[in-house]
Amino acid sequence: MVYPSTFLIVMKLDLEEMEERPSNLIDGFSERLEKMFPTMYEHECSEGCPGGFFKRVKEGTWMGHVVEHIALEIQTLAGMDVGFGRTRSTSEHGVYNVVFAYMEEKVGIYAAKAAVRIVEALVDDEIYDLEDDIQTMREIREDERLGPSTGSIVQEAAARGIPWIRLNRHSLVMLGYGKIRSVFKLR
Repeated sequence: MVYPSTFLIVMKLDLEEMEERPSNLIDGFSERLEKMFPTMYEHECSEGCPGGFFKRVKEGTWMGHVVEHIALEIQTLAGMDVGFGRTRSTSEHGVYNVVFAYMEEKVGIYAAKAAVRIVEALVDDEIYDLEDDIQTMREIREDERLGPSTGSIVQEAAARGIPWIRLNRHSLVMLGYGKIRSVFKLR
């Protein structure tokens, strides 16, 4: 079951010394990334064509951008099809806002942290067990996701443009904002 990705993780990421080392200045980084994530070939990025993200990595991009794409890809590998992401610099040198979609918030937070760990391993040319992260995200999703009936209702509501919000950890959701709104003045 796929819900439209309308929920976003916003991560403030300080690259520290990596601000001076874009991807093209790290020996073997591009090759290690492609080997670990061959499915990222589908990431078009700003190039607008398959392989666009890998092209950007070869030409040189910042690690915040790489973290964004890895966070999206590992969620997809764990069975949650998400695709929206953006990375933008802030007014602070080396600090970026990394924004990406999630289907289950706890999975999105986990993906953010895992993506940073993965980038660190790729930069340092260390072995990284991606399967542990994928399995953990699947388990978190199973613990957090809506039940099948509620999930179907929410999916249809989202397809019709009806806003919804989850009200508790279980399957209680609110559809829409209500027909009548009242404004009360407190004296």
